[in-house]
Amino acid sequence: MRRGRRVLGAALLAALALWAAVAAGAGRQGRADADPERPSAAHSAPPPAPAAGAETSQSVGAPATAPLPAADAAAESATPAAARGGDDARGDAPSLPTCEIADLPTRATEPDGFAHAVLDTAYALPADYVPADLVELHAALGDVSRYAAAEGQRLRRAAAADLHALFVAAEAAGVRLEVASAYRSYEYQRRTFDRWVEEDGYEHAVRTSARAGHSEHQLGTVVDLKSRGGPAAWDLDDWAATPEGAWLAENAWRFGFVMSYPRGKEAVTCYLYEPWHYRYLGRELAARVRASGLAPREYLWALAGGAHDE
Repeated sequence: MRRGRRVLGAALLAALALWAAVAAGAGRQGRADADPERPSAAHSAPPPAPAAGAETSQSVGAPATAPLPAADAAAESATPAAARGGDDARGDAPSLPTCEIADLPTRATEPDGFAHAVLDTAYALPADYVPADLVELHAALGDVSRYAAAEGQRLRRAAAADLHALFVAAEAAGVRLEVASAYRSYEYQRRTFDRWVEEDGYEHAVRTSARAGHSEHQLGTVVDLKSRGGPAAWDLDDWAATPEGAWLAENAWRFGFVMSYPRGKEAVTCYLYEPWHYRYLGRELAARVRASGLAPREYLWALAGGAHDE
């Protein structure tokens, strides 16, 4: 009787073991059907979008970034295809030229061509090009501070008006700016470049200063800025790290100004990083350049369709 019970017990244990093995195998088969390299739905789903109007970053000394105006929010769709890149951009414009040393004529037709003229180490303005509507910045910025610009500093009228608005906004943010340099004639730039050659040698000078005719300053739409009462911006390790330089880098585009020579872009701008050198393009075009993420020379080349080579 006890032996019969032992046999029955052994049979029951064997049956239970067989059932457990089958159940375990079914579970392993279910997991094996899933691709181990494929992320789960939770991982492949896009992250939730930030709440409308959420603030993401703010530079030192700068007010919160305001939402882009409607025209600027659509800048990506209006960016030239060649500037956006991608297959649809091919053939729209010749490739951005290398930074060769040459003296090729650029286009700077009145009254609006100045905003689009590409000036670099190769393309230049004629020696006799002088903007027709230069105004004195000492007077234009006098209500901001009599130290905002020295006498003799000049800029084109539209650029001066928006520079005034920029200075007023900067003052409201506790930022004190000063114009270090503005319009320069062909002859003035020739003397400037020659001085840098004497001090640093030609090879270094052509990376940090424009030859006569090649300077954006001759357009009358460029300012070199500094902290008011402080040293020249180029005498600092990085003026953009100061409250004034940081505020300008974040907000200048709102008033139509863009940094011509941003950090890390020497290969496409042809000059070393200059966080103090701002070119006026007008508010709409400046917003589009910023939205594109391109250096101004890249964007303007694409905008012109490489027309300089015609």
